[in-house]
Amino acid sequence: MRFNPLVQTYESDFPVRPGGKKNDMNWISKFIFPACAVLAIAGTQASAHVGYSGRDFGTLMYNSDGSGQTVTIATQTVSSGFGWADATDADWGDSHRGRFFRFTLSGSGDVQITAQRNLSGTGATGLLPAFSLYSGLGQISPEAGGHDGSQLSIDSRPAGTEGSLRALGNWSIGNDPTYNTPGDPTSGVLYAPRLASFTYIGNAADGDSANYGTAAGIFGDGSADGYVTATFSGLAAGEYSLWVGGANYALQSVETGPTTFPTYGVTVSASLVPEPSTGSLLIAGVALLASKRRRKD
Repeated sequence: MRFNPLVQTYESDFPVRPGGKKNDMNWISKFIFPACAVLAIAGTQASAHVGYSGRDFGTLMYNSDGSGQTVTIATQTVSSGFGWADATDADWGDSHRGRFFRFTLSGSGDVQITAQRNLSGTGATGLLPAFSLYSGLGQISPEAGGHDGSQLSIDSRPAGTEGSLRALGNWSIGNDPTYNTPGDPTSGVLYAPRLASFTYIGNAADGDSANYGTAAGIFGDGSADGYVTATFSGLAAGEYSLWVGGANYALQSVETGPTTFPTYGVTVSASLVPEPSTGSLLIAGVALLASKRRRKD
């Protein structure tokens, strides 16, 4: 599944592995993930802020042979099995119900993202992962992290929303003042509160509308098996945020919180898609010329 941000569509260009699941040519090396042995905490508290600790893919690079390096993070959990799906509806979503990742591009390129559930976490049901990609980053340390409950966040979104997160559109989130001595307003303000803005690029979701709901603009892979992948084409140099969460909308009525939710392990990978080799471009050019000559004859 290839996402073209210029036309907002996906192109199905991955070969199909046995069982009908879409994947790319490096499926064996990239997407057969070992079970994660990392122990997860029993729940995620709603006091967490937007951050990228342990979830930074760094600057995505090409190998010396032109192939794209794959960076995999397999130590993270998401809070709830419904967070991403919930953020697709009209009352937006809670940013705490998923995890933020980040990566950097030093030049333009195509980036492949993959999310697959693993065995860590406390949730009783298997995670159906989904993700949204944005340009831009949240507040970075030493600034205080952004969160849905800050006054800036509340003032910047419509009344009655569940939070600031929009899985299918642009959004922003604010933070609190950063004090010279953390938590001590009398020490003076080191950084004033500000809004961080996220510009929506695209999404991918495991399964179909039976699990993630009926919101327009969701790109499901049609098979609810705990695995989803997509390639985002033509990304410019810059900083990017990836928000990963659960795509089971109906779990909202089961995982009710309000402060502690089951967690679900997820393995997330990012890589630059290899550029076409000189040889393949030459072959394609020769084939095109031959085709034109045949039509002329």
